[in-house]
Amino acid sequence: MFLLAPCAETLSDKSSSARGGAAGYANRVRRRTVGIMRHGAGFVLLAVAALLVAACTGSTHPPARPEPPTARASAAPASTAQAGAAASNGCAGQPPVSPLPVWARSGFSPADQAMPHVMGEAGNIVAILWASRDALHSPPRQDRNNKILWVSRIPLAAPDPLVIKATLAGSTRTVTVSVPGGPGPSIIDLPAPGCWTLHLSWSAHTDELKLHYAA
Repeated sequence: MFLLAPCAETLSDKSSSARGGAAGYANRVRRRTVGIMRHGAGFVLLAVAALLVAACTGSTHPPARPEPPTARASAAPASTAQAGAAASNGCAGQPPVSPLPVWARSGFSPADQAMPHVMGEAGNIVAILWASRDALHSPPRQDRNNKILWVSRIPLAAPDPLVIKATLAGSTRTVTVSVPGGPGPSIIDLPAPGCWTLHLSWSAHTDELKLHYAA
């Protein structure tokens, strides 16, 4: 800030009236300067107060909470559930090895030992196999028969034969095999490798299951 002082033309020309005019002019400049400083201080105080109010006002609002992540479905897809069902009574991963149903354990010791077997879809019959992998072959192996022990959950009233109608997957090829005396020990040879669907009927009972024949 610059204050301009009056300039005299010469030092010798100063008079009382000139000194009075210069003093009055200086007083007016000082008053104006003081006023400007007061107004400036007021502006500074107003600016500081505004900042404080803004800071206090902003602090009263809680921070925004983030949106929760989209929940993912925990249930397994239908295709996964269907694949599991197919593996339990299909050709995939066959044969499963686990303890037999209680009603099919007669003659086994210990009774709860794990055995390769395939359950019928209706739960009325079980096919017990004798190898944990590739239990059945087409054509039959020379060192192993295609042995299947059939056990019915339903008590047999008469020794009717077990009739098996087998259909090869992906074709219309069918074969009919009969086991005399109903469910029990058997050797079932089928004409081609692949996944066969067996429709079973015995003593007015029916069931269905799938068996895999390895090449």
